[in-house]
Amino acid sequence: MKKTILILTAALILAGCGGGGSENYASNGTSSSNGTSSSNGTSGNTQVYPSKKQNITINSENQIAEIKKTSNTSLNLNIDSTKDIYILVSSHFNGQDISVDSSNTNSNTDSDNKISTQKTDNNYEFNKIPQKVIDFRKNVAKLLHTKLSKNNSFLRKHNRVITDVNEGDEYNFCTEMGSNYNCTEYTQATAKKIVKNISTKYGNKSLVIWVADNISLSQSKIDKLADNFLQNSDNNSYDDDIYDWDSNIYGEEWGSDAQNIDKDLIGESDIIDILVYKMSNSHIAGYFWSKDNFKQSAIAASNEKIMFYINSTLYDNNEKETFSTLAHEFQHMIHFYQRSVKKDINDETWYNELMSMATEDLLATKMKSDGPRGVSYLDGSAGLPNNTKGYFPGFNSHSYYALTTWHDNDIYDYCKVSSFGAFLLRNYGGAELLHKLMDSSKKDENALLEATGKSDLKDLINEWAEGVILSDQDDLDSSKPRYNFGDFIETSYNGITYKLGSINFFNYENASELIDNDSETVNENGNLYYKAGENLSGNVNIKVNMQYGGDVIVIAK
Repeated sequence: MKKTILILTAALILAGCGGGGSENYASNGTSSSNGTSSSNGTSGNTQVYPSKKQNITINSENQIAEIKKTSNTSLNLNIDSTKDIYILVSSHFNGQDISVDSSNTNSNTDSDNKISTQKTDNNYEFNKIPQKVIDFRKNVAKLLHTKLSKNNSFLRKHNRVITDVNEGDEYNFCTEMGSNYNCTEYTQATAKKIVKNISTKYGNKSLVIWVADNISLSQSKIDKLADNFLQNSDNNSYDDDIYDWDSNIYGEEWGSDAQNIDKDLIGESDIIDILVYKMSNSHIAGYFWSKDNFKQSAIAASNEKIMFYINSTLYDNNEKETFSTLAHEFQHMIHFYQRSVKKDINDETWYNELMSMATEDLLATKMKSDGPRGVSYLDGSAGLPNNTKGYFPGFNSHSYYALTTWHDNDIYDYCKVSSFGAFLLRNYGGAELLHKLMDSSKKDENALLEATGKSDLKDLINEWAEGVILSDQDDLDSSKPRYNFGDFIETSYNGITYKLGSINFFNYENASELIDNDSETVNENGNLYYKAGENLSGNVNIKVNMQYGGDVIVIAK
């Protein structure tokens, strides 16, 4: 089907409201009926977009019409044959109340074909990173390139740093840190498996798996954890473990230049440590905590290791999720070195987590995991209806969450960035795109725009929303934003090929919530999705109420 997109600007406006069709803005206020302005409650110098009236002719399947930079908008649709009509509204301002009035559409909806309205509260918390790690990540820039006061020195007790490890060695790991960077909780552990001098693209690497002394973990579980993260490559293919797959895209996790960049960082290390212990929160699978990359003279709670923390409880119950978490957290580990240390870039949480969720998606078939899709790694299709697994039921129920807003580690933020990351992978270069996001010398939004070749993040936000609504179709023209190809697609980078499965958001639980949002408070870079009606034809009037402004998109299917 040939792509049809109408971008409706001021030049095409037939009539305007509250200022006509001209592009007039009111600074620091909203336009009232008499042309004056009033405070809108948003911060900074706010421009309020003009209201618009728009005539749109709908004469092709999967037609998309975009009305840019509008506030309150009246749509007069002239539909030549029956179509399902969707309204997408992208907010350009924080805290904006948006609603859609389609009460006069006279939809001929077949009730038997309606999507189930059942809401599922899926247990997504198995991959939620502890708030303490998020908080430290936000503040790490203050430590990396600003030295601590000499008065901020703390005594590390009951431990010694081990650089040459043998099986059976013990170590007293600091697993909790106080506000003053002192250690508040220790976990005694024993080295249960050591994998030495494994050849990788970045030289020989070693892995040490430590198991807390107060838990029992079978040797087969320990071996499986080691094999999935780092094992001998067959014929030096460097394509058989999480270390290979992540580092191929993102680069090395630590290097000899770290201590030259900042004297408070530990020196060169080719050892990665994994501590398996029982966490107080049984839903957390594991995490990387960059405190351990610092010397104890700077951060007393540091373990002075390049390391991961793995929850023994969840590993016992869900091995696949633990392996997926290792891939997710390895991106964070590399991200800290490649961007925070080497480039002095401290990315926002949404950007960093976006990359890790996209990593899980990209590596799912290699890890033999269902991944964020919640569809079998053997199945490249979009799966079956009423899917309760993965991250997309959570996206459906919270689709209005803004991309660049992070809600104090709300689990639905992970669902949101997983959806956006999946869109980027399938439309903007797959594995190579993730490499560009890591390699960029720009930060957050600017790095994303550089990698995708876009000039405005809001264009990507719009395309993302369009792709979600069109995800139930697997035969779209290649120029349309796509999630669904009917099967796997392949993406390669640096000699390794990765597979991406198809996604249809209408196949997941809470799909009715995705398109039933006729009103919502939406922050900047967030979308409201709404289905105005089914089997509509002739003249249809729809009103979008948006006080400050954004983009309005009409999709006819």
